[in-house]
Amino acid sequence: MKKWIFSVVGISCSILLFSFLQGNSEVEKTTNKPRKVVVKQREEYSEPRFVNLVKSDFRFQYELFKKSKVIDGRYVYNDGIYEVTFTVNPLFQQRIKREFKRFKLKYASFVAIEPKTGKVLAAVSGIDYPNLLFKTNFPTASTFKIVTAAAALDSGLANPKTELVCGGVGDSCSPYVWLNSKLQIRRRFSDSFATSANPFFGNLGRLIGKDRLLKYAELFGFNRKDYNFPWGRIDEPKGDYEIALTAAGLGRTTTSPFHEALISQVILNGGVMMKPYIVESIKDLRTGKFYKFTPTPIQRVISKKTAKEIEDMMRLTTKIGPVSGRRYFRVSRRYRGLEIGGKTGTLSELSYPEGRCEWFTGFIKYGNQQMAVSSVAVNGKLYYLSGYEITALAGVDFAKLNLKFAREGR
Repeated sequence: MKKWIFSVVGISCSILLFSFLQGNSEVEKTTNKPRKVVVKQREEYSEPRFVNLVKSDFRFQYELFKKSKVIDGRYVYNDGIYEVTFTVNPLFQQRIKREFKRFKLKYASFVAIEPKTGKVLAAVSGIDYPNLLFKTNFPTASTFKIVTAAAALDSGLANPKTELVCGGVGDSCSPYVWLNSKLQIRRRFSDSFATSANPFFGNLGRLIGKDRLLKYAELFGFNRKDYNFPWGRIDEPKGDYEIALTAAGLGRTTTSPFHEALISQVILNGGVMMKPYIVESIKDLRTGKFYKFTPTPIQRVISKKTAKEIEDMMRLTTKIGPVSGRRYFRVSRRYRGLEIGGKTGTLSELSYPEGRCEWFTGFIKYGNQQMAVSSVAVNGKLYYLSGYEITALAGVDFAKLNLKFAREGR
């Protein structure tokens, strides 16, 4: 019996040993065969990813721009793999930067956008605050009156000649006063826009209503979250009192310098909002492939007629509005063919830093060229230049550049 068991065990071990040796032999055969290695080409996935990221992320475009250098008259970023060319005009950009240093503008910004395309032509932030262009908690102040005006005009509720009897003086901030003050003044729409009369726009807001006001605010980009763009925010007003405050630019509405310029871009482009972009083109230095960025409409915001009416009222701001007598707006009138229009916005007692927030958003035109602009500055008791006059200086610099080119025959 024992012999039989040992015989079986011996046979089993022999079989296992044979199988093991046979298996090793097969492994050796397989190992010695040339292996097919599949190598993924980097450009198959990295190139589209980079280009798509740039196209879909405005903040990423700007971060690349901050690393760029001026080469052959263009801002260019080169990392050895990609060469990115930007839309910003170096000569204009550098002139604005010099003005910021000259007037010691620490907490300020300036943005210029080409209305028909959405190209960013200039983007300058304060000396000590390089990222103000993306700061979205600036109060819109009275620049929000552009949205209120658009809602009323586009809906057919009013026209630039519409008059309302309103209570209180122009800079009054109380909806109760606007309705109940013994001081009753007949105010015209166009003049109220130019002088930024709160009573008119507060009472107009009541006629527009909450839903329509919010609808137009959202059409102008408030509360959007796409494209990593610094869109403004608007809180839903509660009741007639808050609706009136919001319509006058005194509600809970915030914005950024880029968004303010885009609002004016809509006005100059016949009511159509264009997708803003800073990157002109991308070249893959490994393959030679070239990607050019093209203008892309986002949506129609208002009718062409409404846009023209608001543009005309913007012209009045620099003629009869509070900025008409400012030094550098007076200087700008010396340049024949230079036209500046827009909407002012002012709010005091801010805490980031403490001071007076002064907005100007509108346009600069010279010859056959035009740009939608925004400028803002927060100034304390002592300061060298108002936020409004940054745009006036930019207009003068723009005119000087074009005169220089004309003399040089460019």
